[in-house]
Amino acid sequence: MASVQADLDMALPLVEKAKAALAGLNIDDFRMLKALKTPPADIATTFTCALHLLCRIEPLVPVDKNGKLKTEKPWGDALKVMANPGGFLETLNGFKAKIDAEEVPPTNFKAIRPTLADPNFTYEIIKTKSAAAAGLCDWIINITSYYDVVISVEPKKASVAEAKTTLEAANVKLGEVNALVAKLNAELQILLDQFAKVMKEKNDAMAAAEKCQSKMNLATRLVNALGSELDRWQQSIVDLTEYLDVIIGDVLLASAFVSYVGPFNKQFRDRIMTEFVDFF
Repeated sequence: MASVQADLDMALPLVEKAKAALAGLNIDDFRMLKALKTPPADIATTFTCALHLLCRIEPLVPVDKNGKLKTEKPWGDALKVMANPGGFLETLNGFKAKIDAEEVPPTNFKAIRPTLADPNFTYEIIKTKSAAAAGLCDWIINITSYYDVVISVEPKKASVAEAKTTLEAANVKLGEVNALVAKLNAELQILLDQFAKVMKEKNDAMAAAEKCQSKMNLATRLVNALGSELDRWQQSIVDLTEYLDVIIGDVLLASAFVSYVGPFNKQFRDRIMTEFVDFF
């Protein structure tokens, strides 16, 4: 894109030269030319070139079915086009816009290439014959140079347009991909949240299971520890059953002992506990 613009910028001075050539033209000079019945060959050649360029641009220029100049009397047709010198100059000034709009057929410029290649077709030489023709010659040379530059950048413009189209398509595709990525990221986040929730539930369940296992281990140890007391408890039950048979006498003896040994001193009470209880 920058290269295309640079080429077009370089062509702008050519347009300015063409405009300057037209600006230097005097309408009275055209009126003087209209009085010529048979102009010099250089003047006729210059205006014939102008007619070629104006094919399909100026309605007064006769053309064949292919859009090429069709005339047996080029000077007579040139006089018709110059009938209104001001309008003729206006048409020439608007010719650049026609080139930019791609309204000028390539055959128009192709028809004048042999004349442009003539070393005698210069502003300086034509000026010796007519100032108006010289200005028109200068305009033809510069506007053709501008056209050549524009044509040379057309492939580049096409490439730029194609690149823009490709870029737009790529941007559209990128937008679709970004939208898909955003959608997938959103779905992924949902899955990650669900995974985190499930993992928390799993960890909580494992912690609860470990806690239950610890309690069960403690209970098992307790049961095992209490299991060793089974025999003793069973024997204690037998002993307690036997004690029930003598408990009344034991209570009576204990009550009597507590009631009647009070007046005795410790030495005598000790003898009662060690010597007399055996009688019972």
